[in-house]
Amino acid sequence: MKDLTFSRRGLLAGGAAAGMIAGSSAFAASGLTAGAVIERMKQHVGGPWREGGVDGYKSGSADTVVTGIATTMMATFDALKAAARQGLNLVFTHESTYWSHQDTLTYIQDDPLYHRKRDFLAAHNMVSYHLHDHWHALRPIDGINLGTMQLMGWSRYMHADNQRMFTIPQTTLMALAREFQRRMGNRTLRIIGDPALPVSVVYESWGNCSAFPGIDFLESEADVLVIGETQDWDLIAYARDAVASGRKKALIVLGHVLSEQWGMKACAEWLKGFVTEVPVRYVPIIEPYWNIDRPVFEIDTRLA
Repeated sequence: MKDLTFSRRGLLAGGAAAGMIAGSSAFAASGLTAGAVIERMKQHVGGPWREGGVDGYKSGSADTVVTGIATTMMATFDALKAAARQGLNLVFTHESTYWSHQDTLTYIQDDPLYHRKRDFLAAHNMVSYHLHDHWHALRPIDGINLGTMQLMGWSRYMHADNQRMFTIPQTTLMALAREFQRRMGNRTLRIIGDPALPVSVVYESWGNCSAFPGIDFLESEADVLVIGETQDWDLIAYARDAVASGRKKALIVLGHVLSEQWGMKACAEWLKGFVTEVPVRYVPIIEPYWNIDRPVFEIDTRLA
């Protein structure tokens, strides 16, 4: 009976895969290329498309015919496999494909995991396009900030002169942290400060936040600075010392992925506004951490 159950699942999976392939072929008939999608994006980003920086093709090319578009926070194997199963072969990733901000290959040319990931992308005719600098440069609002702000329901609270600052209805530090946890599904966020501290002015720095400008953000009028990640020995230590000195300040650390990936959900909605020939879908990625109170292990080990 157990073998029969697996056989049924296999048949269902096979049928779904066949449907995906047939659908992908139909969308490929549109002839839309990755390069054509990029050209449309240049017309809608609201500012100049700058050369240099980290943005660009990390696999595939501008001539690749698109069968579907995925937007994701980071081109992890999990995300790439999820995109491949859905027939989405143009992946816009906010962070790197190959484990460094610049996708530097110098030190990983002989790394077996690099070869496996590269070969997976090639086998599925996938384009991985790093969309970092220009998504942050979206106008009128930084694309990452747009998505996280929408998730938190903070659109009406943003300061007109500083899109990183929000004045929200007064709450406590603990209640604010729980709200982040609830809306983001965050199981490993960390907090410095008095749980009962009243907070209303929030300064955000989604993603990585170094000591500077992080210390300046914390020294602003904000009650709490909310970031993705930083180093323990600089901004973390500064926030700890600020609280120990009697300052009414706080710091919330969400994790890089969960602080920014909602911006790539917004990216999918943005792309749908001017790419209609193929499906456009947001592919969330799994929070990379678990802790001993919530030992949830979620890694997709399937090959495709």
